[in-house]
Amino acid sequence: MEGAVRPPVGERVISLRGLHLAFGSNKVLQGFDLDLYRGENVMVLGKSGSGKSVLIKCIVRLLVPDAGTIEVLGQDVLSLDQDQLDRLRVKIGFLFQSSALYDSMTVQENLEFPLRRHWIANTRQQTDTLVDEVLTAVGLAHTRDMYPSELSGGMRRRIGLARTLILKPEIVLYDEPTTGLDPITGKEIVELILQLQRVYNTSSIIISHDLNVAKLAANRIALLHEGVNHIEGTYQQFLASDDPVVKRFFIFM
Repeated sequence: MEGAVRPPVGERVISLRGLHLAFGSNKVLQGFDLDLYRGENVMVLGKSGSGKSVLIKCIVRLLVPDAGTIEVLGQDVLSLDQDQLDRLRVKIGFLFQSSALYDSMTVQENLEFPLRRHWIANTRQQTDTLVDEVLTAVGLAHTRDMYPSELSGGMRRRIGLARTLILKPEIVLYDEPTTGLDPITGKEIVELILQLQRVYNTSSIIISHDLNVAKLAANRIALLHEGVNHIEGTYQQFLASDDPVVKRFFIFM
C-alpha cells in the first residue's frame, strides 16, 4: 500500500491555539495547539478518554471551548453567526465513528440528504451524477437501493464517507475510522482515506489510537496527552522516540 502523500508545507487550513475545555472538574483540553496544512493528513493520537473526539467537535463548533482560538479556512470559527457557520461546515466533512446513517433511508436517500439540506443539486440528473460519483469512489455502486441494516460495518463506514464526500469538502475530520472493524476491513478504510487524499487533495485530521492508521495514513502525528499537544512527528520519529509517553503506545507492537 502506498503511504500518505507528502504535500509541501504551504497554506494552513486549520489553526488551533490554546484550546481549553472542561466538563465540570474534568479538564479535557488544557491549552491544545495544532496546525493542519492543505493536502496533508494529521493524526491525533491519544488513549481512550483523552479528548480526541472532543477536539474535532470543537473544530466544527459542535462544542464550544472555554478558551482559545479556532481558525478554519481563514475564518474565526468562534465568532461566526449561524449562517456563516453553516456555510463553513459545508466545506468540512465529518465522518462519525458510528457512520450516523439513517436506518429508514436507502443508501441513495442517505446520500441525497445533505444535497437537499444545502441546496447543492437542482435537478434529478445532477443528484444522480453526484451519488454515482461518490458511490464509485468508495467502491459501492451496487448498494444504491440497500438499507444500512443490509450493509456490513465496513460498508456502512464507506457509505458514511461517501455522504461526507458528496459535498466535496476541502477538509475531512475522521473520528476513529477503523474502530470496531476487523484488520482487513480497517486496512481497506485506510486505503480509501489515502485514495481520497490523492484524488481530491483533501486535508484531514484523523482521530485514532490505532498505530496502523498512524503508520499508513498520517503525514504527521500529534499526541494528545493531559490536554495538550505533547509531541509531534512522523511515525518513524515516534517509533524511535525515547519519550516515555510515546513509548507506551508501542509497548505491545
